[in-house]
Amino acid sequence: MKKIAPIALGLAGLLLMSCETSTTNDKGDGDAVSATTSAKAPANETLGFVISAWRDEIPRNVEGGCPEGLNITEADHYKVDIRDYYKRAKEIGMDEASAELYGGDACKDRTSQPDPGYRSFGGPTTIDGLDLDGKNSSKDSGEGCAHNDFVGPNGETGIDNQHWRLMGCTLGYQPDGQMDRMWASGNFIKEGIPMLIEITGVDDRRNDPEVEVRLMSSGDSVSVDSNGQVVPQLSMQEHPNDRYHNTPTRGRIENGILYTEPTDLWLRVKQQVIDVDFHYRDAQIRAEVLPSGEIRGILGFYWDGANFFDAMNNHNIGGRHSGRIGAHTRGYACAGMHYELDRVMDGHPDPETGKCTSMSTMIHFAAVPAFVIPAEEEQETTPPAQQTRRAADQEQS
Repeated sequence: MKKIAPIALGLAGLLLMSCETSTTNDKGDGDAVSATTSAKAPANETLGFVISAWRDEIPRNVEGGCPEGLNITEADHYKVDIRDYYKRAKEIGMDEASAELYGGDACKDRTSQPDPGYRSFGGPTTIDGLDLDGKNSSKDSGEGCAHNDFVGPNGETGIDNQHWRLMGCTLGYQPDGQMDRMWASGNFIKEGIPMLIEITGVDDRRNDPEVEVRLMSSGDSVSVDSNGQVVPQLSMQEHPNDRYHNTPTRGRIENGILYTEPTDLWLRVKQQVIDVDFHYRDAQIRAEVLPSGEIRGILGFYWDGANFFDAMNNHNIGGRHSGRIGAHTRGYACAGMHYELDRVMDGHPDPETGKCTSMSTMIHFAAVPAFVIPAEEEQETTPPAQQTRRAADQEQS
């Protein structure tokens, strides 16, 4: 591996690219497309970015994927008005009301209820994503954690996205539904803890066989312009806790497209009721380095199953557990998700049981140039609800 320069503080010359011609995605939705830009970079350059857009892959052609209809909520299953639950919770307490009306709170204690049934997305559809395992998998193969892969927009086979299998028959994940609107609003970026990308060792922004790439959390907040877009060229400091800095991974740039090798990521996320770490395993990037200095593409990874469940359901408002209302709003029952998650996970088999422990997931992202500043100090910021789980994870590893 060639020698990589120490962390630089920015993007000197990034916008001085000489452009012959270019083809970009005018939708600006983070899809990687081809380009024909000529851009010679200074030797051993470092490029920094701050994430400016982030969204799930939610296919548009979903007809026929949910033949039994969409999932029902816990309140529908137990025929309890959610308002009656909160009224009773105010009178006798949330845990007591959960036990009285539902048998327990499966959003907090996932095994407290029996399996109520859950509807996963069963049909084929076109999904823009990555082949994470290098296989065109089939559920009929009989292999461990067998699943049906999807087909990409250009006929690519082997696209892994069990996250969509799990969420594709919930109300909130329908096209133009709650999640689509949330991602379009940009609130995840504006309110949360930003994410940074740093590419080091860049000799040519169009073609470079060996670079290093690091994705990390920031300790700062982004600034937005009058249109609500993230302002480029911000100075963004790394998160003070080096847990969220993550190890650089090898990458390459081919015809303006950045590809990275798999790496594990811990990212700090705080937005509205969500106050958690995200644990992404074997994460890979495919993204276009645009003439404007931005990058747009896909982050594909295996989301640790226990971490995913907590991120979706195990959070609090003012000291009160709020997972149930989140699940109700998105349109599923936490108990149903728990049991179905075990059935759809497709990555990282347990060496003793063979049971898969992670779920393939695709995120579309965009990022604008930024100055990445090293953190000045380290402090522990792990959410209390996750500290016990983290200790268990560390013990197993």
